[in-house]
Amino acid sequence: MPELLGRASFPSGDLLLIDFGLLRLWSGDQPPLLPEELAPAEVVAKANAAADFEIVGPQAAAAAARLDLAAVKGRYAFDLPEGSGSVAEAVARTGLEATVRQVPRMPHHTRVQRLLDDLPSGAEVPFHGGWGVAVRGLPTRSLRVLGERMEPGEDQQRWRSVWVECAEGVPTESVEAGYVLVDEARLMFADPTALNSWVNDEPGDGLFDLAFWGGDEEQVATRLAATKAEDEYLWTDLTVDQVRPLYHQLQSLRDNGLRFAFDLRPHDDHFRVLKQMRSSSTESGVIEVGDALMTGWFTSWGDGAFPVYRDLAEDGTLLRVRVELGAPEIVTRQRRLERLYFGDLAKMAIVSVRVARDGAPVAWLYREEPDREEDSGWRVFAGDETQEYIDDARNAAILPLRELISADPALEAVFEQPPGSAFERADGVFVPADEH
Repeated sequence: MPELLGRASFPSGDLLLIDFGLLRLWSGDQPPLLPEELAPAEVVAKANAAADFEIVGPQAAAAAARLDLAAVKGRYAFDLPEGSGSVAEAVARTGLEATVRQVPRMPHHTRVQRLLDDLPSGAEVPFHGGWGVAVRGLPTRSLRVLGERMEPGEDQQRWRSVWVECAEGVPTESVEAGYVLVDEARLMFADPTALNSWVNDEPGDGLFDLAFWGGDEEQVATRLAATKAEDEYLWTDLTVDQVRPLYHQLQSLRDNGLRFAFDLRPHDDHFRVLKQMRSSSTESGVIEVGDALMTGWFTSWGDGAFPVYRDLAEDGTLLRVRVELGAPEIVTRQRRLERLYFGDLAKMAIVSVRVARDGAPVAWLYREEPDREEDSGWRVFAGDETQEYIDDARNAAILPLRELISADPALEAVFEQPPGSAFERADGVFVPADEH
């Protein structure tokens, strides 16, 4: 059964689906320069020295369609750090009447417009390493944003899909518009022209929230007389004069060895959406920016690249713009991440320092019955250790299985075996120790 997440409107007729946690990187109608405070100086300098290029000529569109280059979107290549050489060579190899020319750096809103001029059915729009998905031809009235959750089971509270409802009807065709990149576990349906009015980092009411959590949070709370709200300690509605000394105290405590994270939250547009999302049963929120309604929500799957579709009626009418969050490849990836970071592959092994520190390949390992929940039971060796070396506790390290798999993928199949198993490497392959 669909649930209502909110409403969105698109006065320009264009839609942009974007991770709104990344809007601090969105230039709107300004030159696409990376702010100095967001990255190390060398990264900022490299990003801001990049160039944009356009494929031109009688057969430019056909040539662009033949290219298989990540840097090329439609007839454009954005943010190239070393000139157009690779794109120009690829265009030349098509044998078509087309060339590549450098153009002035294109603001991100202009990119949406130019790409949709050529590809109104959908285009991926890059910005400083991320990308959103834009679609043209939406009704300009207020539209419902709806979502459906996964089937009953372990994922039933997660979103399967979320969409903007453009018209009533039964879809007969779904056309892929691109993949949207998510890096901060959230998405928003927005009008790209209205996003020129989006405000990041400047509080509309002059107030801030300040939160901290993790590790040594209780020690920090004792020193600063902080109060816990759900899963974090939080001060709300602070003025600049109130927040500044608290922020500096948190910095000082962390610089002096306490382990925790903290977050300054100005009451900007990003904050306004998140505040609603954190208290909503649908984890969604609606705000008005630049005379347009925008709906944001948590993906419920974390980060990744999610496919976006235009759902069409039999006569071609646009019924929905939909992001498929519970696509099979997303579910598979999520299961993998859960195993690696919260499941059996997150459990610990006792590993010889010859492997853990010296980088020697694993040549012998066995599995005992674990005596603690976090212990996998695996004991891992390079195979050249003496008994005296093994008996010295200083020559052992504790590592999660995922780190060993990262260094040696062949270990993953071995780690599936039950307690009592033992393996050694023979001719580059792990075989049961009692069979070699």
